[in-house]
Amino acid sequence: MTTPAPLATRASGYAWYVALLMAAAHLLSFVDRFLMSLVMEPLKADLGVSDAQLGLLQGTGFVILYTVAAVPLGRMADRVNRRNLIIAGILIWSLATALCGLANSFGSLFLARVGVGFGEAALVPAAMSLLAAYFPRNQLGRAVSLFTTGASLGKSLALVGGGALLAMLVAAGGLSVPGLGLLAPWQGTFVLMALPGIALAALLLTVREPARSETDGTRASMAEAFAYLRQHRAAYLLHVAAAASVVLVVQSFSAWTPSYYVRYFDLTPAAAGVAVGSVILIGAPLGHLCGGILTDLFQTRRFASPAAPVMMVSLMGSLAVLFAFVSTTNLTTSLVLLGLLNVFMTLGAPASLAGVQMLTPDRLRGVVTAVFLACTTLIGIGCGPPLVGLTADLLGGPLHLATALLIILSTIAVIGTLAALASRTPFARTVAANAAH
Repeated sequence: MTTPAPLATRASGYAWYVALLMAAAHLLSFVDRFLMSLVMEPLKADLGVSDAQLGLLQGTGFVILYTVAAVPLGRMADRVNRRNLIIAGILIWSLATALCGLANSFGSLFLARVGVGFGEAALVPAAMSLLAAYFPRNQLGRAVSLFTTGASLGKSLALVGGGALLAMLVAAGGLSVPGLGLLAPWQGTFVLMALPGIALAALLLTVREPARSETDGTRASMAEAFAYLRQHRAAYLLHVAAAASVVLVVQSFSAWTPSYYVRYFDLTPAAAGVAVGSVILIGAPLGHLCGGILTDLFQTRRFASPAAPVMMVSLMGSLAVLFAFVSTTNLTTSLVLLGLLNVFMTLGAPASLAGVQMLTPDRLRGVVTAVFLACTTLIGIGCGPPLVGLTADLLGGPLHLATALLIILSTIAVIGTLAALASRTPFARTVAANAAH
């Protein structure tokens, strides 16, 4: 069933309902993605893996099929029912998350993480295409900020809800599953946290597929999409470099935050998860919502690039707070700084995604968004967490994690800020060229 895309300057109540469901899907995708960061320490003890291998499980395993599948799935988002594509992706990644809980070796866990990445690759291109169809451009930044807020709430739920569940399973001695026997607490956490995805997949059946715009009557080919990217490569390359830096900072830091508190403040994994998740629950949504409002504000005031200044503030603000964060030995002060750090880190996420929609014609958004996500995910998730883990190993082991975070994140923040600064003129040129057609 299709419904006409909105033509009004303000989105309908139903459009916001769709946005809420897309945010819920994004939330669950990040729950399943970030559970790994919660259980890394007990997993490390049970499986005997190194920090570098933990980084591979966090990043590389997730991105292998994510990046390979992202572009074909993005093309599908331009051609097929986007709602059904999202439902299929949710069911796949939920099953793969459950399989993470059944893994008993580094290899089997790595393969299950590959499956999680494959399922999640379907979500963002289809969801962003739906939001762009339902929302006028002057409200797109806020709609995207709601969607990206789901990601931070997902991180928080993975840590708070997952931490509470992990503590319960530790107290119970594990999870007994008929036919499978007794699972370790960290394994049971994966299995139980995979279940909500099935319920959300059923709820998404209430979403109506919007009609494609008139200019979308003939679907664009992959060749046309890549020709468009080549034609406007200056705008895309610089925007992607800045956006990938935002993702790198967020993912590299978030992947290791619970372990940071276990190693430096002697918290248990469950306690670290609850503490970190509670802080993220406040700081990260505030950053996302402020980022969306700022992006819309710069768009209304016709800045050359509404996205660039938001990403610059995000990166430089994160860097300033990071120095204070790694220097303090007081737990309360550290958690306050963690909240402020999450505000700045997440500020740039809505701008980076909304910027791609502003640069891209309607008929190409699925493919181009998928290419964008493949690049930023490969760099941000595939390289960030492993690079931090490898750096910590090279510096001397687990207690050098703080230095590794400082070295990697400060380098990324400077590079991303310079890219955002340089992106403004080519961004404005591409937007003007699209408006002329």
